[in-house]
Amino acid sequence: MSTRTKVSTAILAVLSSSAYANEAIETDEQMVVTATHTETSVIEAPATISVITEEEIMAEPGTALNDLVKNIAGVESQMDGGRAGREMISIRGMDSKFTMILVNGRKLSSSNAIFRGNDFDLSTIPKESIQRIEVIRGPMSALYGSEALGGVINVITKQPDNEWRTQFNADYGYRDDDDGGEYSTGLSTSGALIDDTLFMSFSVSQSARDAWSPYTGTATGTNGEYDRSQATALEERDTLALTGGLLWYINQDHDLAFDFTYSDDDREGIIESTAGLTESDMRVKRDTQAITYNGIWNWGDTLLRYNRDAVVSKDNYNSKNTALGYYDIDEVNHSVDGHATTYLGDHTLTSGADWNYSELNNPDSLTQTGTASVNQYALFVQDQWAFADDYTLTFGTRVDMHDDFGAHWSPRAYLVNNFSDKITIKGGVGTAFNAPTLLQLSEENIINSCKGSCQVVGNPDLDPETSISYEASVAYVESNWQVESGVFRNEISNLIDQDRDNPVGNIGGQDVYTYKNIDEAVIQGFELTASYNITESVDLRGNYTFLDTEDKTTNEALEDRPDHAAMARLGWAVTNTLDTFVRVNYTGETIISNDDDVTRPSFVTADLGVNYAIHRQFRLRAGVHNLTDERFDEVEVTSRGYAIDPRTWYVGMTADF
Repeated sequence: MSTRTKVSTAILAVLSSSAYANEAIETDEQMVVTATHTETSVIEAPATISVITEEEIMAEPGTALNDLVKNIAGVESQMDGGRAGREMISIRGMDSKFTMILVNGRKLSSSNAIFRGNDFDLSTIPKESIQRIEVIRGPMSALYGSEALGGVINVITKQPDNEWRTQFNADYGYRDDDDGGEYSTGLSTSGALIDDTLFMSFSVSQSARDAWSPYTGTATGTNGEYDRSQATALEERDTLALTGGLLWYINQDHDLAFDFTYSDDDREGIIESTAGLTESDMRVKRDTQAITYNGIWNWGDTLLRYNRDAVVSKDNYNSKNTALGYYDIDEVNHSVDGHATTYLGDHTLTSGADWNYSELNNPDSLTQTGTASVNQYALFVQDQWAFADDYTLTFGTRVDMHDDFGAHWSPRAYLVNNFSDKITIKGGVGTAFNAPTLLQLSEENIINSCKGSCQVVGNPDLDPETSISYEASVAYVESNWQVESGVFRNEISNLIDQDRDNPVGNIGGQDVYTYKNIDEAVIQGFELTASYNITESVDLRGNYTFLDTEDKTTNEALEDRPDHAAMARLGWAVTNTLDTFVRVNYTGETIISNDDDVTRPSFVTADLGVNYAIHRQFRLRAGVHNLTDERFDEVEVTSRGYAIDPRTWYVGMTADF
């Protein structure tokens, strides 16, 4: 690869150095771009940031991306009680809607068309195309705007070079109770069409999972008694995902990238609703196109990008008109964003702007016009000031202009102190805001909820959700062990929730509720991560998270947030070609309904894995997830859609050409 190639791709594709870099403490060589829009080492980044490398992604058989992300301290999954086992990624106890999903810095989530489940966003990315995943815990609205109150997951894809490379992956999983399984296959290829000038990359993956129906006995709904053995704890799933792109180096200092993605994610299940058993079918198709320009000038670097993200969602569960079936829900997002970075002595200055236009076509829920749209644009500025040898202060602000809510400012300040060669101290404060979705605002919008027993209408009087967040941490790094501990506190105002206490109407005998702003909620906690290389071939690493939450209006804990969570992983490189690991995850007691006083019990799962390289170009892997086959037995828990994946045995292979 030419010198120019190495320089320009550093913006989005800085190479990682650790095969198991899934914790916040990394070596100085581990570089990231998400925290500042510029290349920064993890240890000095003005954020609590973790990296999952390509090696870790490919080493664990059958593991979905959301499962890998959940192994990071402070990252949990919230179950969608209305859908069979669908998971939504939550960071530091914040609602999953506050987790922003990015691909190479481009926003991916489409919350208006996809009513439930940000696992639809992660499922659109072929694992074969991923170079690393950067996860920031804590608000990043100063850089990324609305929806980044909880944190950011940025998937960085592989960048092509002159050499042509092709990789094929296949994994198969079999459930222990002879009740189906899952599989995935994927192919990626990349290389130069014209050496040092024009490059191409392409990835495709196909995966499928059988529905899982482990329940027995009967239950009673409003339509009478039903057989629970027909209900699915995990929905059936069939996903196709493609990505591709061209990278053109116009000259030594300027390049253009053309990228596209396409995905088709089909889900089917039978859920337990208030009435009894209800079919839940949802299909989401997404296609995106992006053009990105990178430039290097004598005064600094620039990036300019246009992105189009179109989503078509078919969802019979939220459709009110069962006689006509369900409508297509179309959402199209157009965005233009750009930023420039210049270096002035001890200051690294970054400034930028972005514009986003969203249009939603939903004739089922938007009962009058069938459409809704919103314009939003923003300006931001950031200064990384190395004001002393061992101190860097990053401060900046962003102003978002919204069609309905006007201007909102999101300032942020973060201090990093390299106290010594071994000790780094970090801390900061930041604010964030999140505008209500088009559906939450529209009085035309009416959707089914309460597991089919009520309907919910939009509320145009909603205010944006806002937060102020604090965090502080200290990291200590030795040659063979490292540890980091940190505390955080999020104060959220105007949280948007459904007001189930005050119906605003009645349709067809069903109460109609609307959304409301909760006065304030507080989420605070403690995180601990550590790793220890016991010998040259044996390593131990783990993390622990404590979470304390409170709705200041009711003085009750927030639902779906475990109070304790922990992970420990022991790895052993038996030989240069054979390695194995065992991992144990603990999830503490979790309140899932304050009104009905229902609590999900704590549980422990264990995973085993082994990887064997037959030679440099062919590798095998095998393992088991949930070795002890942990399950929930409580009907009041399982009937709400909560489930643990059953014991599943995996085998897989990777071939490089």
